[in-house]
Formats: sequence, C-alpha cells, structure tokens
Amino acid sequence: SHDGFVEHPSGILEADNSLSPYASQQKVFDDLGRDVLKNAFDGFNCTLFAYGQTGSGKSYSIIGYGANRGIVPIVCDELFREMQQKKDSSTRYEVSFSMMEIYNEQVRDLSTKEFPKGGLSVRQHPTSGYFYPQGLRILPVGSYNDIDRRIAEGTENRTIAATNMNATSSRAHTVVTIYFDQIIKTDRGETKKTSVINLVDLAGSERVSTTGAIGDRLKESTNINKSLSTLGNVISALADISSGTKRKVVVPYRESILTKLLQNALGGNSKTVMIAALSPADVNYDETLSTLRFADRVKRIKNTAVVNENPIEKLIRELKEENERLKLLIDTGKYNLQLDILPGMTGQDIELMRKHMEEEIVSQIQANQQMLQNSKTSWDLKLKNAQLNEKKSLNRFDKKVPYLANLNEDPMLSYVILHYFNTDEITIGNRNSTICLNGLNILERHAIIRSIDPYKYELTAAEPGSKIKVNGYNLNGSTQLRHKDRILFGANHVYVYLNPLNEKEASPDLPSIITWEFAQKEIAKAKGYSLGNNLTIEQEEIQEKILSLLPLLSEVNAISEELNKYRTFEIVLMPISSWEGITTRGSRVMIKMRNLLNQNIWYWDDAKFINRSFIIKEHYQKFLDGDEEILYISKDDDPFWEPVEDILLGTANVFLQSLAYSLDFADEVCIVDYK
Repeated sequence: SHDGFVEHPSGILEADNSLSPYASQQKVFDDLGRDVLKNAFDGFNCTLFAYGQTGSGKSYSIIGYGANRGIVPIVCDELFREMQQKKDSSTRYEVSFSMMEIYNEQVRDLSTKEFPKGGLSVRQHPTSGYFYPQGLRILPVGSYNDIDRRIAEGTENRTIAATNMNATSSRAHTVVTIYFDQIIKTDRGETKKTSVINLVDLAGSERVSTTGAIGDRLKESTNINKSLSTLGNVISALADISSGTKRKVVVPYRESILTKLLQNALGGNSKTVMIAALSPADVNYDETLSTLRFADRVKRIKNTAVVNENPIEKLIRELKEENERLKLLIDTGKYNLQLDILPGMTGQDIELMRKHMEEEIVSQIQANQQMLQNSKTSWDLKLKNAQLNEKKSLNRFDKKVPYLANLNEDPMLSYVILHYFNTDEITIGNRNSTICLNGLNILERHAIIRSIDPYKYELTAAEPGSKIKVNGYNLNGSTQLRHKDRILFGANHVYVYLNPLNEKEASPDLPSIITWEFAQKEIAKAKGYSLGNNLTIEQEEIQEKILSLLPLLSEVNAISEELNKYRTFEIVLMPISSWEGITTRGSRVMIKMRNLLNQNIWYWDDAKFINRSFIIKEHYQKFLDGDEEILYISKDDDPFWEPVEDILLGTANVFLQSLAYSLDFADEVCIVDYK
C-alpha cells in the first residue's frame, strides 16, 4: 500500500479509516504471518518469500523500516511470546537462527564478517537429496532481542560486503531461517517436533527482463540473473506438474544456487506463502503484469507438507547409522557404483565426478558428526556459548561521542555501520587502520581524523592522492568537521559525520536526516549539474537519471584507472533531435566514453552503460579474487572495448522542393552542432 494511511507519533503507519485499502505491517502479519506461526507450532516447514521489482516494497514487508517492523521481526517476536504462553513441564523449546545472502551465485553467511573467496560451498545430502550451504552458522537464540541483534549484525555485514564488493543490494537475495524445535516428554521418551521457517527477500524481479543489454554486443553476466530466471522456470515446471498439463516435466532446481537451497520450500515438504509486491506507477505496468502472472503460476503449485515429528533416540540412531554407512562407502569405494556416467564422458570427466561425490560424502559425515556432538551438549550451554561469542564480536559505544554513519542507496542499509571516535586520532585506510575500508580508490593510508578539542574534529587527507569529498567538494589539505557533514572516501564509501556533543553547529538548512540521495545531489551540484525544484516532468526524469548514474560512473572510472584500461566516462546531455528528427524536442542522457590513448569517443545510452557497469564490476571482482587472466581477455569479451563507430557531428536542413520541379539548387547549408 502506498496511500490512505496516517503516521502515529511513534512512527507506525496505519490505515486512516476503516474503509482505507492501506495494508499496515500488522495487517500483513495478521493475514499471512499468523498462519506461518501456527504451522510452525504444528511441526510443518514454512516458507514466506517476497517477489517483485526493486522499490515495490519487498524488503519493507519482510524486514520493515524504523518503527514499522516487517514479517520477520513480528514472527520472531510472536514466536517467543507464544512459547512463553504455552510453556509447561512436559515441553521445552529450542530456537536457532541463520542469515545468508545469495549474490552472483555465491552464498555469504551474514552472521560473520568473514567472507571466504567464492562463498560457501553448496552441498547435496547423499541420502535425502536436499541441498545446504556448508559451514553456514546456525546460532542458538534465547529471546526475540537475540534475533533482533542477529538481524542487525547480519544487515551490517551485508552492508560492508556490498560496499567493499561494489555490489548492488537490490540484486541480492536474503534468506533468514528460523529453526524451531519442540522437545516433548512422553511415556516412551522424548519426541522432537521440528519446523524450519524460511523468510526470503528476493532480488528485484525487473533485472531478469530489463537488463539494459538490448542491442549491446555484451550481455549482462548470466550469474547475476540466473537465480531469478531459474526460479521462474522452476515455478512454471511445478505449476505444469500440479495442473497435469504436461508429462515428464523436469524441474530445473540444480540450475541455480537459490533454487537448490529452496527446493524443499518450492516443491517439497513445506507450506509456502508468496507476497507479490507491486508498484502503483503506470510506467511499471509491464513489471506489475509480469509479477501478477508469476503469482498466478505460484498459486497453482500444490505442495505436500508433513509434520516433522520423531523420537530423539530414533534421530540419533539414524544419524549414527548413516555415518557408518557413509564411512563404509568411502572405505570400500562402492560410491563409484552410484556415479551417473553418460556415454561420451572422458576419463577426466569421470574422475572429476568421482572426486566431487567423495567430497559430498565426506562433507556429510562431518555435518552428521557435528549434529551428534550438538545433541550431547545441553541447550543452556549452547545459548551461553553463543552469547559469549556475541559479546566478543560487539564493539559498540554510547552515542555520546562523535561518529561516522554510513549512507547507502538502500535506506535499510543506511546508518547501519557506525564508527565511533573513541580516541584522539582515527586513521582510515585499507589496512592497519582504526577504520578499515576496502574498495575502489582507498589507499593504505587514506585519511586521518584528529581531535582539536573535546567538541571538534579535523579531517585530513593522509596522502596527496587520497580521494575525499566533503559536502560534495574535493578535500584539499584539512577541514574542520561539522555536525551532519557528508564525506565520500574513495569511489563509494559515503558517510555522514554526527556529533551529539555539538549538534547546534549544523546548518539549519540541512534536513533532519541526511540521506544517500541528498549526498548524491550535493556531489552532482559540485560537478556543475543544475538540480533545482519546480522542474518539468522531463527535467525531473533527467535529474533522477543523472543522480542514479553518478555513483556508477565514479566506480567505473576508478576500475578503469586501476586496471589500466585508459578509458574515462562522463555524462552528457544530447538533444533527442540528433536521433529522432529536427522537430523532436527534449534531451537524452548519454554516457561518453573516451579512449585516452587516441582520443576516440563513443556514446552509450544509460541502459547500455548500466549493463556494461555490472560486467565491469564482475570482472574487477574476479581480479580481486586473484584471477589475473581477466587482464588478458580478448577484445570481444572486454567490456571496456568497443569497435570504432561513426559519431554524429551535427544536423543540417536541406530543402528538397526544387527537385520536384527539376531545378538546380545551390545553397550554403548550416550544420548545427549536435550539442
């Protein structure tokens, strides 16, 4: 819902009257979340995922923003509240939590700041067939506050990773999983009723169809779009199976990491709910229609969910038996008989398959061993250990000292990373610094912040080549920081300086909350772009486009410099008449690429540039991961290379009326510069 609401003093948004169609967060939970909770207590696996284009409200519905909590925090809060109400001597409850992100077909564990190269390995259970991320931390939690802190920690780690890897948050899938166990005492011993609750915030769906690569010789990375396009194929296949329209339908779960991990939720043992997030804007009509069609296919899928309830002794016995069986397979080599060898496979292919299966079996033995070890540890001890580790990882100070807060284009990721000034000198750089920042144009010694008295701090560039902007302008030398100053370190680390000890020094013209958009407008103005109010619709669209392109432009220029590509990129406004005829008015935003070696220039439209920027950033990430072959790729695969093409110099009016009368005509024609 986007209108028909009122905001309470607490910040909570609710319908302004009983007839309003506005769906508050509480209403969304009452309609969808309560059933998820009920099914969890009944012992069913549950999944709730949000699908829709970027900006339509998926993350708002799933996680929430500010006082308006989403389904994840409300479900977790209500889970513990109901546990307290149902508590008795015959039943005890155990709740665990995990949070991961899938970006570019790599799995990141958001419960830790350590991100292994290539992400977590996704393994397949050799017996049950389900997929799981190896090494994902599953943390015991004892209250809603524990989960709230874990989500905050996960969001912070997600923000750090996205900034350091130049990733776009709207292109990542976030999966929060709650593992809910009910241990019930009976005359025959203890029985465990288990429910796995998956709460999934999918990436923006428009990326699948509108990649901006139409007409470009290079298509956007298949990995970026693979998860969502495969999800669509899986949903279509499952819908066909449920409706019986096709025979022998193969469901392509294995074609992406997302569908592997959600296989059980999509077409197996789970009760699944989908939120279709729609945009009310008419310009998004096609995306809205696509989302509704997707939702219609999802509605046709029929899952078979069963209650997960087994005696604990039986579960432990089965784990031990499975481990013995798997160890026997390794010792005897009989797993070779299970290899699916196809005609035409070489000896090398078979050996790779054999090695892969052996790794899967060894991984499962280790996972089973860990589960057996956990079963011997009391729940109270697990909770205590988890809380001790959490205290070690927390490094927070009271907000009574000056600090830097991050800004991100995703409002949910802003004000998440906080760097407190707890010493008189804070160093900033990419290693051995008080504040470590990684990414483009960040030097080893980048900046220094010094205390000049208890209420004032000074920012200085540590090296002559340090790229720092303060309030949109390049920093030369030093400057005294004032409350709400906006600082850009390198290409993409944007922060706001907040000084609770001296808030009055902030300019009264500044907004109460500094946003990413405000900081980008400031940078654009400093570069000479005219951004004002009272604009026409066309001017507003151009302004929005420029603001969205500037951060990408900065990153791509920095990558070009670091990889020695000798290319620069800048935004230019060109009249539409240059393409569509002299009578067409208006301007078009274009990106001018210049070859610094021979001064050749190319003009790309914004869609082509956005497409190339994602390919460029993926190549750069491979370079950071140690793949030096990326520096020697062919010209055809290089996103910085473009064949020489004709460039429009100008337009001229040539009147052809004399030709109709077979008359000679001589004239001096004025060529109007395309600019």
